Amino acid sequence: MGSWKLNIKDGKEYFRLFTHATDKEYVTMNGSITQKGYKLYLSFLGILGKNSLHGSKPRKSYVWFFNTDELLEQSYIIYDEVSYNYILTNKGMVLTKVLARSLENNGVPKI
Repeated sequence: MGSWKLNIKDGKEYFRLFTHATDKEYVTMNGSITQKGYKLYLSFLGILGKNSLHGSKPRKSYVWFFNTDELLEQSYIIYDEVSYNYILTNKGMVLTKVLARSLENNGVPKI
């Protein structure tokens, strides 16, 4: 008897953080970003000093809505004492991917 393999395009971590993002109301179940999620995305861009992430549209606002302490508490970022800046954790990196894809209404995980 043959075995079945599930071809998952988005990994387990993406699924987990998409669920986390919907619980925190950063994105909707349909894969669209919410106002709260967009504020978080803008805060990530500000911390990283970038205009966009994961091929999304460039930002139009340079305001931070979440402070670094809130993001450190949630384990989205860590402080790198060698280079004296904040970097994304794995959780933060995958969450930015969820948010960036949700900007295009394409945040729902692909199976």
